[in-house]
Amino acid sequence: MPRSASKPRRARVRESVRSAYREAILEAAERVISRDGFTGVKMADIAAEAGVAAGTVYNYFKNKEAVLESIKLRGFEQIHQQMLDAQAIESPLERIRRQIQGIFAYVEGRGALFTIYMQHGGVHEWIQQRIHKKSCSSKQEVFDLFDELTLATLQEAVSRGQLRSDISPEDLAEMLGGLIDAVMFTWFRQGCPPNLTQKSDLLFDMFLNGAHAR
Repeated sequence: MPRSASKPRRARVRESVRSAYREAILEAAERVISRDGFTGVKMADIAAEAGVAAGTVYNYFKNKEAVLESIKLRGFEQIHQQMLDAQAIESPLERIRRQIQGIFAYVEGRGALFTIYMQHGGVHEWIQQRIHKKSCSSKQEVFDLFDELTLATLQEAVSRGQLRSDISPEDLAEMLGGLIDAVMFTWFRQGCPPNLTQKSDLLFDMFLNGAHAR
């Protein structure tokens, strides 16, 4: 193999190894922070959980706050990927239902971590990011992709006559996001009981039909 051709290959291998180490550290950090809380955890604890030297963790993250931010961002990216996967579903309404279900299932499966997130960043930070779009550039990019995909799905549902055309898709997206946030915040205040995912269909029904008696 020519030497010039081997350089890109070596670079890809190095990047693949680096990515695998970073993912392993984040997985370990998620476990140890969920188990022991954020305040008392040290970078050395994360390293021990990941089975690497403490210096290795510092090669990827400046401090544990940077680790938590990366865990948050990875969560948003994973939820966004679920939404992309749901694009194969023909019905836009079913896509929306799956979107709600996927968000709730992801958050419920990480209840302890979500609690730490709310305690560390606070509900206020979440609202500032969601409504006023004040965030670091990488996280804001994921928020924007999330919102764009939701809006496109709602626009399609309106164009098919599945949702009201007298309400703009932008307003529908804000209403849906508000319902999702409200249910998650209520669940958080209740101590993260194991019932969030099962509320997804109820929320979807409320979004479509309201709370009037039938």
